Amino acid sequence: MSYSLYLCRFTDGQPAPMDETAIRAVLGPVTVGGMPPTGLPDSWDLQAEDGGGSEVYGDALGLTFNRFSPGQILDRVAELARRTGAAVLPLGCPTILTSEADRRHLPESLRAEVIVLAPTALTGGAIQLLISPRPEPRQRPVLPRFPYHPSPVATGSVTTSDAPCVCCGQERGWVYTGPVYAAGAPDSGICPYCIAFGKAAERYDATFTEAIEGDVPKDVVTAILRRTPGFLAWQSPTWLTHCGDGAEFLGLAGAKELERYPAAVDDLRRRCAEWTWPPDEVEDFLGSLDKDDQPTAYLFRCRVCATHLAYADFT
Repeated sequence: MSYSLYLCRFTDGQPAPMDETAIRAVLGPVTVGGMPPTGLPDSWDLQAEDGGGSEVYGDALGLTFNRFSPGQILDRVAELARRTGAAVLPLGCPTILTSEADRRHLPESLRAEVIVLAPTALTGGAIQLLISPRPEPRQRPVLPRFPYHPSPVATGSVTTSDAPCVCCGQERGWVYTGPVYAAGAPDSGICPYCIAFGKAAERYDATFTEAIEGDVPKDVVTAILRRTPGFLAWQSPTWLTHCGDGAEFLGLAGAKELERYPAAVDDLRRRCAEWTWPPDEVEDFLGSLDKDDQPTAYLFRCRVCATHLAYADFT
């Protein structure tokens, strides 16, 4: 491959000589034509046992490996770095060190981007992994707009996937991870586009939320139950409403997250009072809410007045 890699040892920001004996011991056996009796050539070629090669330039103050092959050539580079304590500097990649303490000896311009590997982990394969080009992150299509669930990726109800949708058969880049309520419907694999466009609801006669609290128009009920990604709950998920409309689902919340939403805490306190709990038990319950464990609160926001609402459940 046409690529350059540098091996250099530093002390107080300046190049320092590497052990020439180590250079000769590691590179000599694979040097084409052999090493001179003393010193190092100005430039020479390497040929490893696996057929890989490299051009080498420099001296004990720094070696450049140009047009090197993966495999045993890089194994030699890694061995030399381990023996001499030199830094490996792949072009356009972070510097590789075998000790964090050596970072302070690097020139200041190299100190920020460093990978520290234990000497036993610094291998030719590790160097190859670092310098191998990485594919650009996939640009996934924009999700459909869900008025009642505006951020389904953030709430965990939609995640990335490269598998084709079980409903439409197309690979959309996203998949729904919430509940599906329908006899014979797939438990997973539906893309969010089939939910937004009503195709999944029609094909499977499915809903994605089990219940709606409060009275809202029929079209709102249809939009929430059949065209909106649902969410997982400890018990049957319930969609909250306010001001005659469905509320926006914002995600799971614990006591810490709810500190930002006093109106939602008041709503939870009112609901607990309906359970006829004593005030001290109510406050203990609110303090025990956990986003990642039970009991958990489910946070909503009114689409009309922006009031925050919440309910909580547990198994």
